[in-house]
Amino acid sequence: MKAFDLELLTVWIVAFAEGFSTLAVEVIAIRLAIPVAGSSMTLTGVMLGVVLFALSAGYWHGGELSAKWDSSRIRAALTLNLLLTGAIYAAVSFPAEAILLGKLLDAGLSLALGIGVAAIALFAVPVYLVAQTVPLLAELTNTEGKAGKASGKVLFYSTLGSVAGGIVTPIFLFPYLGVRASTYAICGLLFGASALMAAQRFGRWKILGSGALFLAAVHLASVVAKPVNEQFSFDSAHQNIRIVSEPGAAGRMERVMYLNGGRASGIFSDSGESSFAYVREAGQALAAVRSPYVLAVGAAGFTFPRDAAALPFVQQVDAVDVDPVVRWIAERQFLRQPLPAKIRFFPLSARYALRRFREQGMRYGFALLDAYSGKGIPDELLTVDFFRDVHAVAEHTAANVILDRAAESEFAANVLASFRKAFGRVWIKDVKPGDEDTTNFLVTNWEIPGSAEWTGTGRIYTDDRNTADRDHVEMLWGSQE
Repeated sequence: MKAFDLELLTVWIVAFAEGFSTLAVEVIAIRLAIPVAGSSMTLTGVMLGVVLFALSAGYWHGGELSAKWDSSRIRAALTLNLLLTGAIYAAVSFPAEAILLGKLLDAGLSLALGIGVAAIALFAVPVYLVAQTVPLLAELTNTEGKAGKASGKVLFYSTLGSVAGGIVTPIFLFPYLGVRASTYAICGLLFGASALMAAQRFGRWKILGSGALFLAAVHLASVVAKPVNEQFSFDSAHQNIRIVSEPGAAGRMERVMYLNGGRASGIFSDSGESSFAYVREAGQALAAVRSPYVLAVGAAGFTFPRDAAALPFVQQVDAVDVDPVVRWIAERQFLRQPLPAKIRFFPLSARYALRRFREQGMRYGFALLDAYSGKGIPDELLTVDFFRDVHAVAEHTAANVILDRAAESEFAANVLASFRKAFGRVWIKDVKPGDEDTTNFLVTNWEIPGSAEWTGTGRIYTDDRNTADRDHVEMLWGSQE
């Protein structure tokens, strides 16, 4: 292959890497914010808007610079920009995103404004730097004096990279590497692209070596910062999963699974029994209705499905969770035992699973909705449309929902109103009296001992109009005024 061909191949590889990293960073940035802000269109829309704005600024300024510089200066700028971008992502943007977003929301910023400020502070500069790659590469390849042709080719390879980054990152990198390792992979890709643009072979190896050492230092810092009681951690495509050993309210040691920063499941370390009050309360409700077929939406640590399967009258427990890794983690790291044969696990989205069950004619005497954990919530599972899907397959439905202590926030009122709209009536029971500002409520469509019927008013969440994400942030983080 001719030297010119090798030079051109290098340009196309760098363009592909730029596109791949940009889309991958968008996906990663959204995923890192979910534990704090929840998964919502607000998060996706604001994050994409900030990234696209930074891209446009980088394209514009890169085009102006390319008209002033010779090829040597362009190569040096590309080398430095790609190197700096990878370093900023690794050391600042990715590690600090969740922390900064939490502090902004805690300071009273609205959901959209908090996300926007965090995205601008952490991602605008590196995206702006890497966006200059496209016009600078176009100038390098414009040997025929046809700027449009040169730009089109660079954009072609950059867009191919974007397609690959948007698909590969959530489908392959997150499940097999985890989110943290995926961030290292993207930063390593940028370091590699920087090395390709370096003029001298020695400089290329120097960049690669420095990049590897830099990523190793960032990883070591994250390992040192881990809590000493953490027994297991993994960041899947859907959530942050942590298993820790900690004393419970009575001082008895518990093994607790945290999902997206919230306590999702717990068992006593000495006996393996469920330690969470709402799981025991749900088990008592199930024992009262004596349903042979049970549905659990949101599996977490599989404590409720396991306890339900142990009841003699239960024949089958169907557990649905969008995250396929939770069963392996529950069996190997949390419960540390295989799940009973009565449990069928469906790694599907709740909306799809419920509609499939309905088409198959499935009917459950008891259903537990337990997908609302952590600081972020799946707002699509709080609409009247979803509750109607549940009602279509379940006779008795209980939902574990974290609400404010008095259940008077707009979020609480709207969730309860939506639940009542689908089921006809709604009862609530505080299963952790004396808890903090927010606590676990068991929300049911029939009266259970100790519950009270809710007769308040609220707006109905629908698939067409749903503000659950913003209302939830306001409940957790305070007023948005």
